[in-house]
Amino acid sequence: MPGKKVILLEMIDKIRVASLTHEMGIGGTARQIISIDKHLNKDIFEHFIISLSSQNDARSKFADNNKVFFISDPKEIAEMLVKNNINILYVHRHGKNDTIHDQIAKAVSDNVGILEMNIFSALDEGYFGKRCDKHIFISKTNVLKYCEQNNVSFDFKKHKVVYGLVDSNNFFSKLPTDLEIAEYKNELGISGYPVIGRISRPVMEKWDDEMLVMWKKLSKINPKIKFLINGVPQSRKKLLESIGIPENLIMLAMTDSDKKLGLFYSAIDILVHDSQIGECNCGTIAEAMLFKKPVVVRSTPFPRHILGRSHTRDNGQIEQIKNGENGYVVTNGTAMAYAVDSLFKNPELIKQMGQNNLNEISKKYEVSVGIKVLEKVFMETVLEKGVTLPEQALNYYNSLKFYPSEKDIRNWFSEYYFRLDDVYGKEYYNSALDKAILFYLKLKRKVKTLLFNY
Repeated sequence: MPGKKVILLEMIDKIRVASLTHEMGIGGTARQIISIDKHLNKDIFEHFIISLSSQNDARSKFADNNKVFFISDPKEIAEMLVKNNINILYVHRHGKNDTIHDQIAKAVSDNVGILEMNIFSALDEGYFGKRCDKHIFISKTNVLKYCEQNNVSFDFKKHKVVYGLVDSNNFFSKLPTDLEIAEYKNELGISGYPVIGRISRPVMEKWDDEMLVMWKKLSKINPKIKFLINGVPQSRKKLLESIGIPENLIMLAMTDSDKKLGLFYSAIDILVHDSQIGECNCGTIAEAMLFKKPVVVRSTPFPRHILGRSHTRDNGQIEQIKNGENGYVVTNGTAMAYAVDSLFKNPELIKQMGQNNLNEISKKYEVSVGIKVLEKVFMETVLEKGVTLPEQALNYYNSLKFYPSEKDIRNWFSEYYFRLDDVYGKEYYNSALDKAILFYLKLKRKVKTLLFNY
């Protein structure tokens, strides 16, 4: 029984990391874990996966079956960690206090480093939060939000940023041919037309109704534009068809096929993105950037100080997209429509912004960059636990750098607020009728959420 027994560690041959998640489904978290599993330096690290869900998890099949464990009992998890000499338990979660995580932390030996990937910047004041050695965030914006909303002082020793891991080689190995793209466009009836795209899970939290305003305005400004949507909430399909040009609207079912995603990104000219809850660090935005597409996003500012420490919204999308450089940042659906139209009137700008996006991916979001930062965090953690590493591993550790650096993160605490004011189309406002419709839809959504967990 492992309990809280501490074993004094001497030199170890490899650092053994176990990623723990609620499930290995089709979402971004599972994709990130698979990227870690694939790209960690095998000479220095050994990686395991623990899913609290069933063995039917969609993405678990992409990992080594001998290193994937489906366990929901905290004591069994602790026993698995001891049996496999795990040095670090890396928990992927929302950041909120969770009973199961408290139970796991209590069962795990103190010599095991516990790290969390905190997606929503929530402060966990329970046992897990106090036991956690380091908090990893997927954007500088999320560190800012975590500190300001929870009245926490930024501490670079405990607060790190590891940007989302975009595996460009995975996408480009399955890149559709020109013929396949042409056939795809012909099949959808979008060949020869300007095309905007949107992609997300078909759930209301990932959908904001400013998209309805955007589509309504854009259909009038430029009736030739086709709107290709991958993942639409059922309750919004008829509304989309009624307010714009139905024949210009193509709604696709969600897919976990990288090949089909490649076709989608290849077929569009511009990505438009607006989520009700904002984004921590949006994988679909990063993927569009990889395919050299400008992105138009709506800013969703979170309050600086809140009561109750709810995660409210995120606004990491304005960290990914800098207004006027690799896309546009807007504050409402009307401005989004005019931003899209402005881009289509300037094909060279579309091309330049697309290239800027590819450069940004290579610098910041590419898996080869992020995985080294994560390795640095893992190694720093075991060293702080008193583990002795072989000389080769120490040399590797010293060769790595934290990106973003402490200075980069601290500078963002002021730059973020400059970006809030740097938006496209300040002169464009939604009409009184649009505002009334949006208010009604928002109120209806809140009622359904309260009554039916909508």
